[in-house]
Parts: sequence; C-alpha cells; structure tokens
Amino acid sequence: MAVPALATEAGVDNIGPGTDGFFMLPLDINSLPDNMVAFNVYYNHYKATKLTISSFGGKVPNVDIESTAVIPRLDYLSPLHVFGGRLAGYIAQPWLKQQVSVFGQSDTREGMGDTTLAPIILWDMGKNLTLGAALEVTVPTGEYSVDRLANTSNNFYTYKPLFSFTWLPTENTELSMKTTYSFNEKNKDTDYTSGQIFHFDYSASYKVTENLMLGLNGYYLKQTTDDKQYGKTVQFNGQDVNDGVRGQVFAIGPALHLTFLEYASAEIRWAREFDVENRPQGDMLWAKVSIPYAF
Repeated sequence: MAVPALATEAGVDNIGPGTDGFFMLPLDINSLPDNMVAFNVYYNHYKATKLTISSFGGKVPNVDIESTAVIPRLDYLSPLHVFGGRLAGYIAQPWLKQQVSVFGQSDTREGMGDTTLAPIILWDMGKNLTLGAALEVTVPTGEYSVDRLANTSNNFYTYKPLFSFTWLPTENTELSMKTTYSFNEKNKDTDYTSGQIFHFDYSASYKVTENLMLGLNGYYLKQTTDDKQYGKTVQFNGQDVNDGVRGQVFAIGPALHLTFLEYASAEIRWAREFDVENRPQGDMLWAKVSIPYAF
C-alpha cells in the first residue's frame, strides 16, 4: 500500500476551491481603459482533522492537515476584442507551506507551488453584468517527491475550461459564480491520473454602506470520472483505482468586502466544508487585496 499516493492523490486537484468570491469579474468592461492591470495578493489557510476515503471504509483516524498559501496574481485587460468581448489574461504563482500528519506519518514542506495562467474573454452585458470564459492551465513548477506526504506541487498538468459571471441584480446586491471543469494529466512519477472534476465558487452579497459589503461565499466540487493507476503490469495498466476514489465537497460561510482608495478592495472569506467524500474535511479561510492600475 502506497501511503503517499493515498494521502495526496486520491481526490487531489489543481483548483484551489474558494479562491474567488466577491466581484469575480470587473463590471462595465467597455468603459475601462485600453490597458489595465490589477495587482492581487491572496492569502489562504486550510485546516482539516478529518479524511474520508471510501476504500478504507470511511474516516481515517489521527488526521491533521494544514496548508498556508500566499498567492500573488497579475491580471491584464487589453484593448483587443475577440468574439465580441475584450481579451484579458492572468498569471498566479503561489508560495505554500504544507503540513501533513496521517497514517502514523508526518511531513512538512514549504516553497513555490504550481503556476496557473490563462487567457480570458470578458463580455460587457451592460453596466450590471459581465460574462467571462477562459482556459486555465496549471503547470507543475513546484517541488514534488513521491516519497513525501507533503508537497508544494501536484506534479501534473491540469487544463480547466472556465465560465464565470458577476451580476448586480439590484443597486445593493451582488452575485458572482465561477465554474470550471478539470482535465488532469498523469503524474509521471507515480503513473497515477486523478479523475476529471466539476467545480464552482459562488458569492452573494449585500451593500451595507457605500464601501462595505457582507455576504455568503463557498464552493462545490464533484469528481466525475475515476482515478486511474498505470504501470508495467497488466493489472495496473490504466485500471480504475479501487472504487474510483471520486471526491466531493460543499462549503459555505460568511464573507466581508471593503472598498478603499476609490478603486482598490480587500476581502476576507471563511467557509466550512460539508458532505465530503474521498477528501480532507475542514475549514477554509481566504483573504484578498486587489489594486487596479491603468496605463
């Protein structure tokens, strides 16, 4: 039994569920300057003391998983128009600290994580609605070792078609959602392929004052295809892993958004996970500062 594979690859993903909350897309796109950038810094903390793996018959005992991340992200909005929308793009490079204790073993690692980049098209549907479509690519640029429980890389490429929107149904309310579908390549060091995953982040908020919004946020993730194990023997040549080790999770919690310096913003969001299968179960905290700049 390969303990590192069970602890890190069963239900693993390159999604970062819950990353996006308030105002996932900018509004009134066509009125924005021809060249515009936004400097974003995300902070994430995740803590889990439960792990459910169906092939083990349920909950795994003595689990303690903790992850901290600081993620700079650069967004760029160009003057180019494609398919009726404005062409944009972004790149994110996380720094991670992972601490894992499970199956009687413990490990810690910190360093640069996997890079995510994407082109995106933004459609201006009026001052109160923006639609977006992108193709996110996660590149395994972090550190990985098959012999370790904690890694700063998942060690495989992921391609994620993405659709998102931000909508103001009234002057004081905001709704945002981002949906993705992940196609994962094989981890070349373990000959293991994690299944495809459907996921969405969501946010619903209300303006309390001119600069302050309160709301709910969270995420949902559902693995739609089985994990597969490859190898030199026939019995491991692309066979489903046990019962497929399909992961799922739903999370919800409160959130706060503050606008300052006219166009800059800061937010903090917390969510608790429920209805979890084949994944750790815990609490997720996200914070974000965003500063736009036109040139």
